Amino acid sequence: MSGRIITEIELIERYARDRADENWRFRTFVKHRLNLGDAALDSIVRETTDDVMEQIDCTACGHCCRALQIVVDDFDIGRLAKRLEMKPAELKRRYVTQAEDGALVFNRQPCPFLEGNLCTVYEDRPQACRDYPFLHESGFRQRMLMFLDNTFVCPIVFNTCERLKRRLPFRKQKG
Repeated sequence: MSGRIITEIELIERYARDRADENWRFRTFVKHRLNLGDAALDSIVRETTDDVMEQIDCTACGHCCRALQIVVDDFDIGRLAKRLEMKPAELKRRYVTQAEDGALVFNRQPCPFLEGNLCTVYEDRPQACRDYPFLHESGFRQRMLMFLDNTFVCPIVFNTCERLKRRLPFRKQKG
């Protein structure tokens, strides 16, 4: 795939904002008009994502760790507590709160385990961090709202979106 990879967060945020209407039309196209099965679409998304990921070093960015609320579960809490040599209840007391939707999340942004652009608990990071930006998972078509939200946050998502708009038979202009 060709096309310049954009990694500057300020540019990504501006371009994502400027292209919000176009991206919404792209979502509508993929969800309702793209004549491609889910498995084939997921394969194209994975392939495009892999191409983009080869050109972006997440450790040079870490913006997701600054901008997103990190969801954790009891398995994550247990793994992190063991790594930090504390009891899970102590880890929860120090680092976790309950979000409005009931999910357990880290109690501050940026992530309390981010130093510079690096995760200090990388090997034991929460599952949500391991899976982010969720582009290798099946069911891309059903997750497009989250995908579009993440174009503002993640250089991988932004660049994957731009490449998918060129790769799939999407017409950027209305009409």
